[in-house]
Amino acid sequence: MTQTLSGLLGTMRLDLTLFSEATGTTRHYEYADRLNEDMINARVWAGIHFRSADVAGCRAGSRIGAWAVTHYFRPLRSSHAQASPTARPTCPQTGTR
Repeated sequence: MTQTLSGLLGTMRLDLTLFSEATGTTRHYEYADRLNEDMINARVWAGIHFRSADVAGCRAGSRIGAWAVTHYFRPLRSSHAQASPTARPTCPQTGTR
């Protein structure tokens, strides 16, 4: 999701505010990579997956998002600039943190 949004918007800065009904808390994310880190950490801390599996899943999702931006999201008119995937990955570079 974050790779696709970053590619469509042309920036890593997403400026998202998300509310959790489960915890009643609100979190603000200025950049895509911080949101991905928190999603990975939440799944690890909840005991759902090992960190390496979540990092691998994040990287796979980023590749799929980049593909979707370049192959699916096309301009409706030629006068509009075409969306392009961001150059910087949105997933952690290592499996530790």
